[in-house]
This record gives sequence, C-alpha cells and structure tokens, in this order.
Amino acid sequence: MLTEIKDVFEKMNKDRYVIGYDLSSDYVQMSFCRIDGNNPETFSTSKEQEKYNVPLVLCRKRSTGQWLIGDAAIECSDEGDGSLVTDFLEPAISGGTVTIDREEYHAKDLLALFIKRTLGMLPVMETPEKISNITIALRNADVQTIRMLQEAVSVLKVDAERISFTGYEECVFFYMLYQNAELQNHQILVFDAGDDNLWSYRLERNHFTSPSIAMVEAKEYPDFKVKDPRYLSKTEKDNKLLQIATEICENRVFSGIFLIGEGFYEDWCNASLRFLCRNRRVFKGNNLFSKGACLAAREKANPSGYEKNIRYFGMDRLRCNIGVQAFKSGKEINIPLVEAGAHWYEAQATVEVILHESDVLPITVEYVNSRQTAVADFELKGLPVSTNRMTRIELSIKMTSETGVALHAVDLGFGELYPTSGKEWTEEMDLQYQ
Repeated sequence: MLTEIKDVFEKMNKDRYVIGYDLSSDYVQMSFCRIDGNNPETFSTSKEQEKYNVPLVLCRKRSTGQWLIGDAAIECSDEGDGSLVTDFLEPAISGGTVTIDREEYHAKDLLALFIKRTLGMLPVMETPEKISNITIALRNADVQTIRMLQEAVSVLKVDAERISFTGYEECVFFYMLYQNAELQNHQILVFDAGDDNLWSYRLERNHFTSPSIAMVEAKEYPDFKVKDPRYLSKTEKDNKLLQIATEICENRVFSGIFLIGEGFYEDWCNASLRFLCRNRRVFKGNNLFSKGACLAAREKANPSGYEKNIRYFGMDRLRCNIGVQAFKSGKEINIPLVEAGAHWYEAQATVEVILHESDVLPITVEYVNSRQTAVADFELKGLPVSTNRMTRIELSIKMTSETGVALHAVDLGFGELYPTSGKEWTEEMDLQYQ
C-alpha cells in the first residue's frame, strides 16, 4: 500500500512541466518539457514546418476590438482592419507608452498581454497548476528589464516564485549541460544571427576548481549587420565571419560550434563554414536559447545533479557567499545568508541574531574565485550597549544589482529584560569582485 501511494505521488510530480521563453525585440520562442525531461520540444506555429518564431507584434482589430498577436496580427493589419504595433519591448522597459488609433497604452501592459497570449498557445498551459517553472530568457537581463518583467508577468495564472529570468549566456550553459560528454571536453562557441547584429558566445570551463566553474563571454559585432543587405554583401559577410572566427579560435580548442538564428538560413557562409568545420563539430539551428531556458527551468524545479560537478558564474550570478558572524555555544560561527551561484535579483534572506554587549554585525563576503574572505562591519549606531546587555536583531539582506547589497536591521529587544528600542538601520554595500 505504501509503495502504491509513493508511486502515485511520483507520477503526480512527474506530470508537471517547465517552459523556456525566449524574448527578443523581434520575436518570442517557446520550448517546454516534463519536469524530468532532458530534451525540450520547441513550439511551432505551423504543423507543416518548423516555424518557431512568433513575431513580437500586436494588432487591435477595429471591427471587433479583439487583440491579435504574431502572424494573425500581421494578417489583420494587411487586411486594413487594424494598426500593427511593433517595437514595444524597449518602451516597456523604459516605462513608455504606445499610441494605437489615437489611444495611448502603457507599453508594459501590451507586453504583458503578448506574453499571456503566447504562453496560452502552449498545450501545457491549459493546466497552469502543472507548470513548475517558466524561465524567461533575454539578451540583456539587466535590473531595469527584470523589474519591469516581474510586474508584467503578474497577469499570468502562475505564482511569481515559479517564474524566473535569465540571460542568453546562461542559456548557452544549460543547453550544453545536457549535451553529450564529448561536447563538454573543450570550449563551445555560439554565433547568433537572430538579431540585427551578429553576436558570439564563448563558453569555457575552469577544471582547476571543485566543482569546476563555467563562464560565458558574450560579444556583439555592431558593424556586422545580419539582415540588412545594404551593409554587407554575402561575400563580405562570409569574409567578415571568417575573420571573427579565426580570431576567436586562435590558440583555443573547441568541441563544438553552433550557428543559430535566421541570419544563417541563407547560403552565404561558405568559406567561414569550411574553416569552422576543421576538426570541430558544427551545428545549425534556431532554438538554442529557448531550449537552454527550458533546461534552466528544469534545473530550478527538479535539479539533475549536473551542477554538483560544474557551476555557472555569469554577470547575473553571485560570485561570492555572504553571511554574518555570530556566536553559538561560545564558538564563533558564520551564518550563511546568500550563496554564490544564485541570481542576484533573487538573492535575499532574513535571519535573527543575538548581540551581546555589541552594536556591530560582522558581514562576511567569501569570494569563490580567489577563495579570499572579507569582513565588513554593519554598525548599528545608537543601539543601547551595556554590560551583559543582549538584544535580538532581525537582519535582512537583498541584492539590488550585480554588486550592490542592501542591509536592513531591526532591534527586536530581548524579552522583558531589554525591551526593543524601536530603532532600524539600513546600509548599502558594494561587493567589489576580485
């Protein structure tokens, strides 16, 4: 009987899904898989062919007032029954508005509507309670964009703690985490031609740490216009890519190279492709970022254990452990608050500590790369301090940026002996990565 109940719970847990949502300024793309899956499926808007990109456009149908998205919005606009709305991601990030048929709309609300409608296209979203995590991937996962999206996705029927955000660099890492072992022996190079400009992502791994550390270097090439033939001819693009690839590959060994994005659909990279294929495996595709985001969601909802051997440290990940020194049974201990490897915009903690004849909270910062530890004193000015006086302090910590830390302390007192002073303290700290 006990075994049967266990089997039922395991089946219920496995019958859950994760979603990777690639959000760019021109389109979105969605991949999904079961919570225990290793090979995400990418949603296609066409049954006859692989059509993964949903254009990031909206149209309000004049005849009915109905909002349409993607190809349906383009068709409605072409028929003259509405005005096509494009380029609303940047206004949404900056808090701007968009005018449609003389009516003004907040761009953030339009983006929220678009995200809700596109996710509603997925069969797995018919039962939102079965969605364990949705990870939204972005080219630039900066603080302003993340904060805006956290507000925008509040319209979804999915709890906020089940929605995560990440950058394209991390998508590359998680995608490769699930590839065959031979592809993980050396560095990985991704060329992305899905945007206006060419981008490269180079994943390298430091094997001299335990667990080993992986980092992804991203680089944009503004003078390499992917889609506009007025800037570079096919031959010029081929020669330009060959030059870039030669510089990146010099004195480096790559296990695999990926060419992704619609910019590689046309047959123009002949010379550069011959160079890249020398003793290297080369792949073409268009859904690496959405699949990587889906696998990042899978790791968050149901860790595979892969990250025990390799950890990713990018610009949006903490590269240090933060704690507070305290005494327990007469011994000095370090109470961990946030750990290295967490996304900085999700890193926060609250803990209670007891101060004895002191008005200082020693905050410890242990840098993972250098293995050095720094201590910064959070001074609680005005806190009553006297012989044998004890007080409880509630300490809260929250990351405000990649390196910014906000500290907040509240005097809780110590029972009837030492009532609370009602004082509160705040301080900003910079991690100053080494």
